[in-house]
Amino acid sequence: MFKRLFFTVLGIGIGVAVGIWAVRKVEDTSRRLRPDALASSAADRAAAFGDRLRLAVEQGRVAAARKETELRTVYRVDTSSDLS
Repeated sequence: MFKRLFFTVLGIGIGVAVGIWAVRKVEDTSRRLRPDALASSAADRAAAFGDRLRLAVEQGRVAAARKETELRTVYRVDTSSDLS
């Protein structure tokens, strides 16, 4: 008798816990997929991409300038004779 009661209560408890977890998961997902949340997330990602792109371009320019200086030194090119 007590064994049956124990497992019934245990099953109900597990069912309630799983139900609460599922409801929270659905609410979190629906909150993340709202149009305003998606727009905010897209804007944040676009801004982060722009920052990374600016940094990459800056690093590329620095590397190109270093390489140009290195090549001018190796080939003994005078910088005053540039056409630009």
